[in-house]
Amino acid sequence: MANTEKRGGFGGKVAAILAAAGSAIGLGNIWRFPYITSENGGGAFILIYLVCILFLGLPLLIAEFSVGHNTKKNPIDAFATIKKGWGWLGAMGLISVTLIMGYYFVISGWTLNYTIASAANSIGGDFGAFFTDFTTATWKPLIYTYLFIIANHAIITSGVQGGIEKASKIMMPVLFVILISLAVYSLWLPDGREALVNVFTPDFSKVTGKTFLDAMGQAFFTLSIGMGAMLIYGSYFKDGTKIAGTAISVVSLDTLVALMAAVIIFSAGVENESGMQLAFVAMPKVFSAMPFGNLWAALFFLLLGLAALSSTISMHEAVTSYFVEKRGMSRKHGARLVTLFALILATVASLSLGDWSEYTVAGMNFFALLDNFTAIVMLPLLGILTAVFVGWVWKKQDMKAELTAEGGVDKATYPAIRFLLRYVCPVLVSVVFVFGIASFIKSLNTPAEVETVEAETPEVTLHIMGGSEREDIDIENIERVKLTVVETNNN
Repeated sequence: MANTEKRGGFGGKVAAILAAAGSAIGLGNIWRFPYITSENGGGAFILIYLVCILFLGLPLLIAEFSVGHNTKKNPIDAFATIKKGWGWLGAMGLISVTLIMGYYFVISGWTLNYTIASAANSIGGDFGAFFTDFTTATWKPLIYTYLFIIANHAIITSGVQGGIEKASKIMMPVLFVILISLAVYSLWLPDGREALVNVFTPDFSKVTGKTFLDAMGQAFFTLSIGMGAMLIYGSYFKDGTKIAGTAISVVSLDTLVALMAAVIIFSAGVENESGMQLAFVAMPKVFSAMPFGNLWAALFFLLLGLAALSSTISMHEAVTSYFVEKRGMSRKHGARLVTLFALILATVASLSLGDWSEYTVAGMNFFALLDNFTAIVMLPLLGILTAVFVGWVWKKQDMKAELTAEGGVDKATYPAIRFLLRYVCPVLVSVVFVFGIASFIKSLNTPAEVETVEAETPEVTLHIMGGSEREDIDIENIERVKLTVVETNNN
């Protein structure tokens, strides 16, 4: 039975920018960008990153927006409409984003728990043990994960304008208020002013080949390219939307958040940490030593939660749109099916860190498998194929008409964008893909790295989760122990 519901759309330019920026701004902006900035020379890395975002991230974002806006369809039908037989590219994106939801919702649930625990000042003093005990438990992380998924479901079922747009107009300003508040407060810390200098002062002695690889990887992953999320948002843009201008606004907001996060993390003195170790172990420890630290910690985790929610909404919507438009379901029924998929995958991913940790594939639990497969294989491949599709498959005159319509891209600028999509973007993303695969293969044969956290008891059993390895270790009569937590690759 065909679905008779009217297709939704954003009410205006501001709504479109806020929603798309929300999709782009994720956990990687806050817990990965500061670390790689510190590791690669501060301002020197930022300069290189800005070049990469201009010549790699921005053209790919324009490409996804353009395909969606031109066709006004879900990812599968969008590619098939432009070129018959290419719907499989959209299907790959939807499979990828569904798998990403499986572990991303789990982490999102953790931010909810930490927000509440910080506000109640109940984390205690052994931050590593609190994190390990929580994430390896059976029911508690699942409850918070389910609450987060239900929040997504409620927003999605309310429609594009009544749900996604309304939520974005509330969440994104709140996110920026919290971010600015934390950044301003961080500058008043003992090392705040020095941190500001360290973030933006170039140290070219730290620039290596890896610096360029890190910059390209961050520029690609930070904008949610390849998942179909930006494509479906582009399909909701009003007629006459300036695609390139909207993409520039999204990239600017995403970069601003990353830079402000770097100021906060540098000021806290934990710029050498990244990922979960930074967010759930190092930062709570820093906040515990501050006046009203539990309240600042609660704000920090609320910031992470909002960043995660704005990203997961776009993931959920990308898949929901397929069931609504391609399968003729109502929005409520389509959303329920996607929510069910998310609940199942997230349940398995969460339990794989604890009760089901003995079940592995190539040494990886299910959580790590979802993360590594999507980040190392699926997303780079999708980025390459999207660039090839727009640059080589889409008819030149049709693409030009889409980008230059309604006072959009200047006709003199269009050839440069097309050149980047045809030649530069596929090569750069291929480099990220090849080095990612090589690094992953190397990690399979390398013992897990370990990081030090304090243990309060003389005899403990810790779950070591590093890279692709996991083992239980009994430690007796020592003051410090080694702990590595699962790292995620995505933003």
